[in-house]
Amino acid sequence: MSPISAFRFNALTDPWAFLLLLAVLALLLVEIAVRPPGTLLVSTGETLARVRRHRHALLRRLPAILRALGLTLLVIALARPLKGHQLRKDIANVKDIMLCVDVSGSMSAEDFTSGNQLQTRLAVTKEAVRDFIQSRKDRPSDRYGLDRLGLILYAGYAWTQCPLTLDYGLLEREIELARIDTENPKKRGTAIGSALGLAVSRLRDSEAKTKLIILLTDGQNNRGELDPTTAAQFAKEYGIRIYTIGAGAKDEVMMPQQTLFGVIRTAVYSPIDEQTLRKIAEIGDGKFYRATDTASLQAAYAEINELETTEIEIADYYEYEEGFVPYASAGTLALLASVFGRRRWFEAIP
Repeated sequence: MSPISAFRFNALTDPWAFLLLLAVLALLLVEIAVRPPGTLLVSTGETLARVRRHRHALLRRLPAILRALGLTLLVIALARPLKGHQLRKDIANVKDIMLCVDVSGSMSAEDFTSGNQLQTRLAVTKEAVRDFIQSRKDRPSDRYGLDRLGLILYAGYAWTQCPLTLDYGLLEREIELARIDTENPKKRGTAIGSALGLAVSRLRDSEAKTKLIILLTDGQNNRGELDPTTAAQFAKEYGIRIYTIGAGAKDEVMMPQQTLFGVIRTAVYSPIDEQTLRKIAEIGDGKFYRATDTASLQAAYAEINELETTEIEIADYYEYEEGFVPYASAGTLALLASVFGRRRWFEAIP
């Protein structure tokens, strides 16, 4: 950030303070017009005047100019400049939502299409999640959203990729960083129960009136010590609603695998435990979605967004950052420079 950007602002709290600039201008004119103290009248005045006029006229007025500049900057600081001044909506009944996304090895299956090209399940899921995040904003250009969203990734175990936040820019970056780690043996498998349990622990102490979990997977629970239906019961006790999404084709899919001869694609069958996902959604008073292609996956997140819309507005408020500090600091420095310059180089002769 350049030093000049620190002095930028887009609103003033007390613009009437600029009336004080009239007094500053009057002071500057008086100081420039009057004869400086300690002026000597000698017979060689013509020569001295010429020297003074050509070499010291500007320097002699420098303390007065610095003093006027310092006072002007302090007046601007009194007007209280504001940065990032924009209208915001105060929302009631906001929601806390944990997004649980499967990043197990089977999410690398290429059975979805996007832009007329085959894409992995994870790539299309990330697109759908980003669209869901965008839909929770008041305006598309906003960085911050209406509800707090968090991200949990899981494979052989679950971890919090992003805690609950209103900073959707941060959340979108964390989603972009999500990847499948096939080299770590601890991340092999699908721990659906662990993901649900971790999401419940993140939401149980929330003060939001509505708490949601949106869990996406393309497989079956085969890792972790917590059973998915038991985790769903925990969620119900804390008033947390659960939506589940089963993503993936119902037939065999092409799965890239690393071999001694490089990456080859082999046909594999990766069934989804629809019965368990339906049971989880039923316990959690939510809904189960079966997404077999890109359109149905995007539609699932879109419908959840419609079902869980946040609309109630209480009042308007303004979001801003105080911007007076650079002006107050620069003004003080200018006044100090004026005093020092006058004492050091322009002190009047007694």
